Amino acid sequence: MLISVIVAVYNIEKYLGRCIDSIRAQTYKELEVLLVDDGSTDNSGKICDVYAEKDSRIRVIHRENGGLSAARNTGIDQATGEYIAFVDGDDWLEPAMYQNLIDAAIANEAQLVACRYRRVFPDCIRDGSTGKITVFREPYSMLLQQLKEDEAYMIQHAAWNKLYHRSLLETLRFPEGKWFEDIVFSAKVLSKITCGVYVDTAGYNYVCVREGSIMNAGFTERQFTDLIPAVLEKEAFLEMLADPEPLATHRYHFYKWLLLCYRGLYRKENRGLRYHAKELVSLLKSRKDTFPSVYAIEDAKKTDEWKVRIFLLSPRLFRWIMAVNDALILPIRLKGLKK
Repeated sequence: MLISVIVAVYNIEKYLGRCIDSIRAQTYKELEVLLVDDGSTDNSGKICDVYAEKDSRIRVIHRENGGLSAARNTGIDQATGEYIAFVDGDDWLEPAMYQNLIDAAIANEAQLVACRYRRVFPDCIRDGSTGKITVFREPYSMLLQQLKEDEAYMIQHAAWNKLYHRSLLETLRFPEGKWFEDIVFSAKVLSKITCGVYVDTAGYNYVCVREGSIMNAGFTERQFTDLIPAVLEKEAFLEMLADPEPLATHRYHFYKWLLLCYRGLYRKENRGLRYHAKELVSLLKSRKDTFPSVYAIEDAKKTDEWKVRIFLLSPRLFRWIMAVNDALILPIRLKGLKK
């Protein structure tokens, strides 16, 4: 079965060769490699052309700059494979990644297969692979597992650690002109599958810190102008599903993140963003009616409900309690765990 591998390329000449070499070195050879040069102004486009001359499986598409989503959508439109995969041009693959994914797809007649990925830092590589394979056959079960944000299942919203049957993408495209494009896309894809597989073997190497990387920019204005709107759009989609559990699970983790975000605004380095604090308070206050269903889910912790209720009672009291917890209670607990 042919796999179409779509690589969005934009000004990554330093890393691109490693990425393409890792795709060419795959033990699974039935590949169509679509290098989508998204208007690069460095030598990335020329590098793509050189590789296309070396390997007949590689096709280069040069286009005007339109962003990551537009580049991926161009690749989907041009893909001819029965399965489709995405790679970011500054990352690289392990040799057996696509062999492992296609084997799992065929064995289980799966529409989507996801795998663990390595997180590559300047001083270390983190890989928690166990080799375990999990098959999801119940409606929304793989989506629900992703929403739980459990590190044992690194399904997550990233597009690049997955193999998609092309039928999933017939009418679905990445939202263009937006950051955090994977958030809504992944929810829509996972809601459609009737059989999915998770392979807990790291096949993808994700570079976590790179100069100029949009995914490692830290705590910035975009969390309010782009990330939160993307999460709210995802929530609106989940509200339309027949099963209420994915929505409640999403909200549980969203509320936890909003509290962390609020606390982050009061760090010294984020002083310039502190005017967003009122937005977070207002956002959580508008969700009070959802609390009974959110904190009734199986994975919900009572302490998380207490935190959000204290926060709504008094954000200042919440900050004080959490500061005391970090300074006094947490160190004692960590000391006890070490013993």
